[in-house]
Amino acid sequence: MRKITHYILYILIAFTVLFNIQCGGNGTEKTLLPELAHAESVMFDHPDSALHILEAMPMPSARRDKENHALWCLLVTQAKVKQLIKISSDSLVRIAYDYYKPTDNARRKAMSALYMGNINYNLGNIEDAMQYYLEGKTEVEKTDDYKTGYLIMSSLGKLYLYRDFEEYAFDACSKAYDYAVKDSNKRYQMGSLQYLARCYCLLDKLPAAIETYQKCMEIALELGLENDEYYYGVQHETALVYTNSCEYEKSLSILRPFPVKYRSNSLIGKNLFSLGKLDSAFYYLNKALNTDNVYTKESVYRYLYRLCDNSKYHQYLKTYCDSLLFYTDSVMSLDKGKEIIAYKEKYDHQKLITEQQRLKLEKADAQRLLFIITICLIVVIAVVAYFYQKRLVRKETTIRKQSEQLQDYMLQLHEYETRLMQNNRYMDELQEQISRQEVNSEDIDSYREQIDSLQSENGRLSENIATLQQHIAEYTSKLDKARRDTEKFRSISEENFNLKQRERMLADYVVDNDSLVKELREKCRVLDDMEWEALEQMCESTYGNFVSRLQVICPTLTKQELHLCILIKLRFSNTQMSEIFGVSVSSVSQKKFRLKKHLSESLEGGLNEDMTLDRWVAEF
Repeated sequence: MRKITHYILYILIAFTVLFNIQCGGNGTEKTLLPELAHAESVMFDHPDSALHILEAMPMPSARRDKENHALWCLLVTQAKVKQLIKISSDSLVRIAYDYYKPTDNARRKAMSALYMGNINYNLGNIEDAMQYYLEGKTEVEKTDDYKTGYLIMSSLGKLYLYRDFEEYAFDACSKAYDYAVKDSNKRYQMGSLQYLARCYCLLDKLPAAIETYQKCMEIALELGLENDEYYYGVQHETALVYTNSCEYEKSLSILRPFPVKYRSNSLIGKNLFSLGKLDSAFYYLNKALNTDNVYTKESVYRYLYRLCDNSKYHQYLKTYCDSLLFYTDSVMSLDKGKEIIAYKEKYDHQKLITEQQRLKLEKADAQRLLFIITICLIVVIAVVAYFYQKRLVRKETTIRKQSEQLQDYMLQLHEYETRLMQNNRYMDELQEQISRQEVNSEDIDSYREQIDSLQSENGRLSENIATLQQHIAEYTSKLDKARRDTEKFRSISEENFNLKQRERMLADYVVDNDSLVKELREKCRVLDDMEWEALEQMCESTYGNFVSRLQVICPTLTKQELHLCILIKLRFSNTQMSEIFGVSVSSVSQKKFRLKKHLSESLEGGLNEDMTLDRWVAEF
């Protein structure tokens, strides 16, 4: 029973190893080239230097070194985006995106999705950009790369914010701020606070918006940006919040100290109009018309039209009314198109979320089904082991009973033979006494009667001995057969099952953990001579001189035919072989047909027509 338990344990271990090999990811990264590692280390602080390093180095081969080639494409795109260099196509970063997508490298997948989204957003492909940002959001949550997390969530927050998805924008900007705090990056914190304040404005939480803008300006002052355009932009947004809160004097107190080039004439004019200072409002509103922004002009003309209620400005009424109608129609046309796009993007966003939930449910169902199959397999193995053990115990019991019966017969035979020998010896003594005439004539008849009786008993003993010998021969035959059956069962379980199973497990484990084989199983490619030689040596050592035995039975085997046999032995499919040989799938089938014909001509008796080439090589 202990051996059966060991067998079950071996099977469970093998099943677990195979499951882990199949379900495990390829999260390990190949060693980076020194230039790539250097460029990545200086990317965030000096993207121009990183781009110079990348362009100066030789581009990694797309065939021989796909991982470094993909990383090179990703880093070049990242450097160009950081320097605001216009990129006309996503073809370069798509190489990295397609390479990392099927892997478990969450950080690289998040980065490639981020820059796919940035480029598509700049190209006007808003729907595609949102999809890439959402993919990057899912992957970056699996990592501790806070910089990439901030960039993804801030980009997604801006996209939502500009399309008035207030709730979505607020969640995205909040997560962006959390990533910036975790990264201890003041500039990232400042940027995320600005967009978070805009979200508060859209949600009509103006006090919270003002507080958030003040935090943003404090960080700007801490970074020495008090005379920077960004600082005045944040102050302008703060003044706008005060205007919407009807605190016009506070808004003007912020706007008036601005340098002329940063001053917002339209907002100053609106505040003055609301305070009843019409002459000053008329002056600033007319200055605000010097812009190409349709929305600004529409807003300014609306205030100028209202200003014409005063008799002093009646002469401009018709001009302002016509201009207001014209720009109002333009704004309505633009808003209608944006509204359609916004609703479509919202629909696509919900569709993507639903699809992700469906995939999670399918994954959970698959895991549950796999668990049930595992339990059923364990139960089947246990039942088979139980009946096998029961049959073996019954066999051993039969052998033991037959051995005991045989031993009894042997003891009886020994006893009968002993008595027969004693009778014969006593008869010889009697005959000798009679022949020497040591007895009287009266006792001779008595001796003869004794001799006759002993002879009669000897006859019965001989018959009994013959019967016992016949029984012993029968039981010996049965016992030998039972022993042979028992040895056969034990030989099957201990040799064929145990040794062959261990050998197969170890061979498959060695092959599947070979770095070259793992690389080919993940992504097939054309091999060079050194890699083919490595595969030959591995098959030679793992599968008992596989290559040498093939060359012995078929000396005319070509190098390409030998390579085909090696790939079949390593359990590669026809599609994978076609990629390794660099030919079509149909060409691989033709190679197999010619190889089978070649082997049939070289082997004695040839290959059976029912025997496939794959089966023959696997069993060879």
